[in-house]
Amino acid sequence: MSKANMKVLRNDGEVVEVNKNLYEILKTLPAPMPKINLTDNQKFWYRHFGKMLIESNKLTKPDLIHLHALARSVDYYLQAEEQINSRGYIGGLVQTFISGASNVSGHVTLREKMLKEIESFSKHFGFSFKDRLSLKETGANDGSQLSLFDREMQQKHG
Repeated sequence: MSKANMKVLRNDGEVVEVNKNLYEILKTLPAPMPKINLTDNQKFWYRHFGKMLIESNKLTKPDLIHLHALARSVDYYLQAEEQINSRGYIGGLVQTFISGASNVSGHVTLREKMLKEIESFSKHFGFSFKDRLSLKETGANDGSQLSLFDREMQQKHG
């Protein structure tokens, strides 16, 4: 099925046309969306990863929201890392309280959460070799994969 005749079946059974331009590969990187209000550092990461994705010929309009979020996650990760490095072991990695109790600092927790987000975006965009292997190309059915209807018919008549 080509992009020109893509259709979506809604829950109520109505068949609707898909926005034909939505999934076209972007040839240039659009400016960051003003409403998302990225900082200058986040805009740097938006452009950095955006250029790589444009060169890979796989960036589409729906991916832009993920690109914005990736830029923020990388920036927050780096800010947390900067705080950890400037505060050292006590205060940066470990919080020590007046009672003598200690805990992992909020900066370490933030860094870990941002790393998980970055890894998730890596999988989404296929940034690592392992991630690229796990991504499957979408395209026309080559006939080796049966639809649910075809499998049901084969079972009844086969």
